[in-house]
Amino acid sequence: MTTAKGTIRHDVANLGEVTLHYAETGPAQGTLVLLLHGFPEFWYCWKDILPGLGETYHAIAPDMRGYNLSDKPDGVEAYHIRHLMQDVLDLADHFNAEKFYLVAHDWGAAIAYAVAIAHPERLQGLVILNGAHPWIFAELLNRHEGQIASSQYIAAFRDPDIEKELLANDADWLVDWTFRPHLEQGRMTDADIAAYRAAWAEPGAMTAMLNYYRATPLNPATEETFGKGSGLDPARFMVHVPTLVLWGEADEALQVANLEGLEDFIPDLRIIRLPGISHWVTHEAPERALAEISAFINAQESAKKRGKA
Repeated sequence: MTTAKGTIRHDVANLGEVTLHYAETGPAQGTLVLLLHGFPEFWYCWKDILPGLGETYHAIAPDMRGYNLSDKPDGVEAYHIRHLMQDVLDLADHFNAEKFYLVAHDWGAAIAYAVAIAHPERLQGLVILNGAHPWIFAELLNRHEGQIASSQYIAAFRDPDIEKELLANDADWLVDWTFRPHLEQGRMTDADIAAYRAAWAEPGAMTAMLNYYRATPLNPATEETFGKGSGLDPARFMVHVPTLVLWGEADEALQVANLEGLEDFIPDLRIIRLPGISHWVTHEAPERALAEISAFINAQESAKKRGKA
C-alpha cells in the first residue's frame, strides 16, 4: 500500500518532436528525478522504486522514444544519441526543472552519461545502475575479449530481420534471454512478463527499440579490427557531476572491467558493487537500489542546503 505521494500515476509529455508516456510519483513541485530504462525494458522496470522515491521527490520514469506507449519515429537516424539526449533535456524542461537528478540503467545509462558529459550544468547528481561509461565501453569493445564476446548481441540486433525472430512465439526468446530466471525464482510474476510482452508487441516498438543499436557507432571488434582502439579522445568524456554507480557483479552483458579506471573520468564518484546480482538490478535488488538511490540524492540535497546556509 503506497501513500498518495507514492502512488504511480500516468500521463504524457508533448516535447514537440515526440510525445513520451511516463509514470510519475511524488509532489509536482518536488525536486525532479528522471529514471531512464534500458533495452528491452520500459517505465515498468522502476515500478518498485518509484513509490519510495515519490515519498520525497518528483519521480518520473518515461517510456523512452520508441518504447511501449511513447512515440516511435521512423528511421534509424531518429535514434541517434543526440535525439535521445534532447528528449531527456526536453522532458526536464516540460517539468520546469532547470536542474534535476538522473537515475539510469543499461541504454538509459548511456543516454544519462551523454547528458552528464555535455550538460553537467543541468544535473544535480547522476546514478548509474549497470551502465557503461562510453569511452571505457568503446575501448573494451575493441580490446577486451570478454566484453567483445558478451556484446555479440549488439551486432546481431542490427540484422534487418531480427525483430521478426524476437517477436516470434509471443517473444519467448526475448523472455528467455532476459527475465525467465527471475520468473522461475519468484522475483517476477506472470503478470510482469505479460506486461513486457505487451510492451514489445506495441506496433512499431520492436523495430524502434532495435534502432538504438542500429544508430550507435559502437560495435564489438572483429578479428580484423581487434586491438586498434576506439580512436576517441578520453578528455571529451569527463563527467563533472556527483555520481553513484551501483553495479551487479554477475552481469553477463557488461563486464566488471567497465568499472576499471572509471574514477579517472568522474572525480566525484562512489561505486557500490553488488555481488551475486546480475544486469537486472531493479528486478533482483529493488529494495537495495531504492535505499542507495535515496541516500545519494538525500546527501546531495543536504549538501546543497548547507551550501546555501
